[in-house]
Amino acid sequence: MTTTTKESNKYLLLSGDAERQKLDVNFWLISLMGLLLFIAIYTLTLLFLRPTFVGVLLYERGFTQFLVIYLACFVVSLTVIKLIKLQQESVALRRSWVPQTVTFDNPRSRDLLTLQNNLTKQNQLLPIRCSRILGAYIQSGSRKVASELALDDSTFYLSATETSYTFPRVLVWAIPLLGFIGTVIGISQAVNGFSSFLEQAGEIEQIKEGIGTVTSGLAVAFDTTLLALLLSVLVMIPLVLVERMESRLLLRIDIYINDFVLPRFKEKGENLDYDGINQSVRQAFQDYLPNPEALIQPAEMYAKQAVENFSQSFITEIGKLQQLSGNLMEQIEKINNMSLEEKSKFLETLDQQVNVNRQLSQSMITEIKHIQPILEKLSKPRLITFTDSEEL
Repeated sequence: MTTTTKESNKYLLLSGDAERQKLDVNFWLISLMGLLLFIAIYTLTLLFLRPTFVGVLLYERGFTQFLVIYLACFVVSLTVIKLIKLQQESVALRRSWVPQTVTFDNPRSRDLLTLQNNLTKQNQLLPIRCSRILGAYIQSGSRKVASELALDDSTFYLSATETSYTFPRVLVWAIPLLGFIGTVIGISQAVNGFSSFLEQAGEIEQIKEGIGTVTSGLAVAFDTTLLALLLSVLVMIPLVLVERMESRLLLRIDIYINDFVLPRFKEKGENLDYDGINQSVRQAFQDYLPNPEALIQPAEMYAKQAVENFSQSFITEIGKLQQLSGNLMEQIEKINNMSLEEKSKFLETLDQQVNVNRQLSQSMITEIKHIQPILEKLSKPRLITFTDSEEL
């Protein structure tokens, strides 16, 4: 158990089921019921079924049959008692054990104490668990402590459920083992009878007696195994179903507590008097803080000084900005002047080039006019005479 669980347990008020054994069954009661059921089975078999196969199976197949029947009766009795308890707890789950009219704002309220006392007197698991949780909440005033106790109870009952079915599971496992023991005994009887049969086999009657001994031993072997396996299956299935029913019941109880009980608890600090706290804070301000009128003059002086500092800083920055803007204008003006000079020089150069081109074109036209008569003469037809130099 953890330290937190120990701390939660010390807050418990007087409540029922202090040992948390509501779902446990009395071992001696189960043993007595199993014995009574065992006697009833053998009595009915003796009165009505003795000549039948069932009578032979129960009375003439060795001592293991009696043990198998009693263990099966014990498991059946435990299963029936568990089933009755679970049915009662399931009926209790349908009731509303924690009314909505009860408030949990004050853990020490009279209504809450009365509710916890009434739940303690109940005989079902759900109201008992609710009474334990309410007891923890009433003593501690903390939802956290109550939640930890609820978790501890849930873990305990799950472990207790698992443990309570350990012994009947062992019995269910032991029933077929007893049947195998009967099988070994029957086969041993058959082998011994067969050995004596071989030694004394002389007459027909002796042979019949020997064969009967062998067959009776084999009958014990097979019948004990048959009864043990059949009973183990018959008692195991209801036991598993009842165990599953108990696990589901515990789960439903946990859901009820977590959904309908614990959310209504208040944690320490949730029930504070906020009006009183606000009044205390206001009183503290009045006692330990200066008068608002005394704070006005320093605030005005501070505001004026802040405005003056801001104004001086603003003027300084504006002056710097104006100086930068003047420098920028000077640079722009210089750039404009340079561009104008370059433009005028370009225009002059362009005019000179135009004049040179004009003079060149005029000189070319004059030259063409000079050579034009020569070209015209050359264009006329001419008579060319070839002479021999010897004639000359």
